[in-house]
Parts: sequence; C-alpha cells; structure tokens
Amino acid sequence: MRPTKLLLLALVLGAAALLTLQLSREPASAGEAKSPLLTVTALDGARSLTITLKPTGKATTLEKGADGVWVVKEKQGLPADLENRLIPLFRSLQKAESFGVLTTNPKRIEKLNLDSSLRLVGADGKAFELTFGKATDDGLGAAATVADGQGGVQAIRTNFTGFLEADPVNWFDPVLFTAKPEELKSLTFTWTDGTLTFARPEKGKPFGGKEGGLLEEMTNVLMTLRANDAVAKGDKDATAAFTKPWSIQLVLFEGATVTLTLAKTAATGPNESPKLWMRVTHSDPKHKSNGMTAKAEFIAPPWLAEQLPATLAEFKKAVEPPPAQPGPGAGPTLNIPGLGPVSAPPGVK
Repeated sequence: MRPTKLLLLALVLGAAALLTLQLSREPASAGEAKSPLLTVTALDGARSLTITLKPTGKATTLEKGADGVWVVKEKQGLPADLENRLIPLFRSLQKAESFGVLTTNPKRIEKLNLDSSLRLVGADGKAFELTFGKATDDGLGAAATVADGQGGVQAIRTNFTGFLEADPVNWFDPVLFTAKPEELKSLTFTWTDGTLTFARPEKGKPFGGKEGGLLEEMTNVLMTLRANDAVAKGDKDATAAFTKPWSIQLVLFEGATVTLTLAKTAATGPNESPKLWMRVTHSDPKHKSNGMTAKAEFIAPPWLAEQLPATLAEFKKAVEPPPAQPGPGAGPTLNIPGLGPVSAPPGVK
C-alpha cells in the first residue's frame, strides 16, 4: 500500500475514533456554564460538616458552636485542627466550581467511584450534600453528584481537588501546649523513686552541670506537647495507667507553670510498644490545654516515651551511662612504652 493511502486511512480511522468519543459523551446544554460549587452564603453560614468515606465506613462530624469554635464530635468535642485541616478544606471548596452536567445516566454514575461524601448544614438547618468520585477524564478535578431538584441526582464536572479525610483522629487539634524552648526557666521531675529540680541561670543561658546536655535535649521535646490520639474520659486503660503516674513541671520565665503528667500501659504484644498517656494542665485557667484535658485522655507519640525517663534511676543512667564492657574473650592489657596498651599474652595477669 502506498504511503499516501496509509496516511488517508490513518486520518479516517482517527476521525472515526474521535466521533465515537464525542457520541459517547452526553451533550452539554447550551446554557451550561461554570458556577460556584458551593455558594459563599452556604460556606459562611455552615454550622456542621460531615465527611464520610464509604469503603471504610469512617466518618467525621465537625460542629461550630455558639462561641464560633469548631469541634470534632467523634473526639469528645475537642477543638478542630483549623490550620492543617478545616481552613484548607474550606479554601478548596471556595475555589471549586461546577462545569456542568457530566451525566444523568445511573449506570455511568456507578462507574465514577463516588465514595467520599460531604454534608454541609447551614444555620437554617438546610443541608447541602455532595458525593465525590474519581477525577474526570479531562483531568479537571473530581466528578461529583448533586441533587437534580427533581428527587434524583446528577453527576457534574468540577475542578475540586481537595482531600476529604474521614478519620476523626486526623481532625482534632493535637497540640496541647507549645512555646519557644528559650522560654523555659526550670524543670521539676517527680518520680516514684525521687524528685529533681533544675533551673537555667538566666534567660538565654543553657542548663549547667553534667545534666545540662540531656536537659537541653528534653527541653526541645517538652516545649511542644502534641498528642497522637484521644479517647474518652474513663477509658479503662488510661484509668489503670494513671494509678502509677510521674510528672514534669515546666516553669516559664514569664511566670506560667505547665504540668505534664505521664503514665504507661504495658505492651500487649511482641510487636507493640508500651502506650504512653499524657495530661497537660496550665496555670492560666483559660489556656486551651485545661479544657482539652478535661474532655479526653491523650495518647502521646511513641517516641516520647524514649525521650523522657520514667524513673530517677533511668534519668541517672541517661546522664551517666555505664562504662563499656570488654568484648567476649578480652583479657588484661599491658602498657608498653611507645606502643600503649596491648593485650597481654595468655597466662599473664
């Protein structure tokens, strides 16, 4: 076959494929144009937001109280993480637009993997629901379904690319206390086997003595107290653990006092680490840590247990580690001028 005929054949096949693709899509009506996915009024007046991930069954409900504070319902009403979760989501929703109907065919809608739902309830009690699925073929953003106003649903094209997280543990604000390390004035450790207090000579100066290096390392850890998870007050594991607590008191140069109370739950399996529980109280009654500790019991990050000694004996061991032991079979040494210590021959003591 001549090259000219091959070229014509390729053009014909390409045109046929394009025609097939166009016919497979439902035509958009002439009046359809992009519009905000959610109105400013709906977002500004939102009083609750529920995110559900259908495959896992997990769901998170965020509620805005009369005081304007957003809280996580499934996490004992703890404050929501505004900076890392809620504000980014609202910004994504504010920017999101609808680009018209994608399909109303139920069979096609089933193929859109619509597994993440968002339900927004306004101050008037009216709810607006969206269910998001996979990205559209043109890569614009996630396909979504909305009510069609006639009792059914329709799939629409959107440019929404936000992340819908449905696990409540990722929605509450995990920071119970934070301050700059240089703000710390003194530390008091209270263990079952003893108490120790250390103070910096003045602001801007490090802790002194042989413990100084260790205390500076611990200060960097203690000046941001962040939880990994939270459970309800009265949790049996937490209650049992706090029968044997120890504490660390942090005094700041400004005069505030922060008390960190810790307790451990033994590991339940060979591949698990002990669980470290934490409670944080602040001398300022209005500090958020007091309200959070009153609502829930907090589980600390696993690495924190490795950084904070649970007994006076552990602290002393960290300050003065035991001398290195000689290896197996190591014998006495002889100090030979010019050569230094060398192993003694067998039989020499």
